[in-house]
Amino acid sequence: MDIKQHVGMRTLKTGIAVVITACLGNTFLISNPFYAVIGTVFAMQNTVKSSFVAGKNRLLGTVLGAIIGYLFALVHFDHPLHLGFAVIVTIICCNALKISSSIIIAATVCISILMGITADQNPLIYSLLRTTDTSIGIIVGILVNYFIAQPNYLGRLTDEIEKIEQMTIELVKNILIHQDLNISPLNSELSRLNALYHNYCADTKFHKNPVSSKKLKKSIDACHDIYFHAKCIAKLELEQTEMTFDNKMEIIEFFNQGCQEKVKLREPIHPIFEYHIHKMLDQIYLLTSTVEDLTEHLNPTQE
Repeated sequence: MDIKQHVGMRTLKTGIAVVITACLGNTFLISNPFYAVIGTVFAMQNTVKSSFVAGKNRLLGTVLGAIIGYLFALVHFDHPLHLGFAVIVTIICCNALKISSSIIIAATVCISILMGITADQNPLIYSLLRTTDTSIGIIVGILVNYFIAQPNYLGRLTDEIEKIEQMTIELVKNILIHQDLNISPLNSELSRLNALYHNYCADTKFHKNPVSSKKLKKSIDACHDIYFHAKCIAKLELEQTEMTFDNKMEIIEFFNQGCQEKVKLREPIHPIFEYHIHKMLDQIYLLTSTVEDLTEHLNPTQE
């Protein structure tokens, strides 16, 4: 088993955040490290934005759960039905306030207060301590996710676009020699590309030097267009995909020149095939330019 495939940066950052929170547990800031560490784990997400959103929701849930737990703790009714009713009220309040994503943490805090408090403890003080502990843990998780090794989604996007570009070149080469087109791998890469693009856009406001989202979106659309046109070509009859020697050499020269010049195909060529193959070649040209620009953006030259 390759452990590197299972230990990503988010995993390491979660561990770091837990260590920091546990260390804070030895100070006056945290009364019970357990609840703080739970809050830290809840706050660690795959993007900085989602970490902030999750942190906000967890903080709201913590406060709400503490308030409900405190109110029910005042009753001192020691029965399982009391606990169940408190959780039901917590869930109803979360839904009413449109913070359903906070239900788990709100219910957890509420339960921790009702089950953890003893007869000699003040319900208000105990509720405030649970709120403070969980909130500190959440804040630590957010700060670690923001300041330590933010995910390089732009770099991964660049690699993914380049990979799709190379896959498209191979598809065109297979078209030239009339091999069957297997476009399933391309579809899988598009799914990865979409996920990376979504995460990059989510964190754009936190990037020091973001790339033009309009240009990036154009390249993402180009990748999807490639899949569409490849699928259309795969449905054509063999004789419809015939090309003259000159046209084949034009495409080969296009590849040999690093896809830097647009291709001009000449008749005779089937019009439907010409349309789709031309679109694929145009998108390769676009992706080549995009990869170069993104690479330069990621690694600016020193003048």
